[in-house]
Amino acid sequence: MPKSTNAGRISGKLQIFDFALTEDEMNQIRALDTGKGTHEPDAPGVGENLLAKYKIHD
Repeated sequence: MPKSTNAGRISGKLQIFDFALTEDEMNQIRALDTGKGTHEPDAPGVGENLLAKYKIHD
């Protein structure tokens, strides 16, 4: 539900998304992916690392 009920204001905010990216721009964005975007909680060292950084037990 939009916060505003003013049709002009709603329309203006929707225009923020009225753009297209070129294939070159998309390739630049894809190149930013380092392959580390997933979290593997069972990977070696993850539990120890979290326990060392954050106090979770009294």
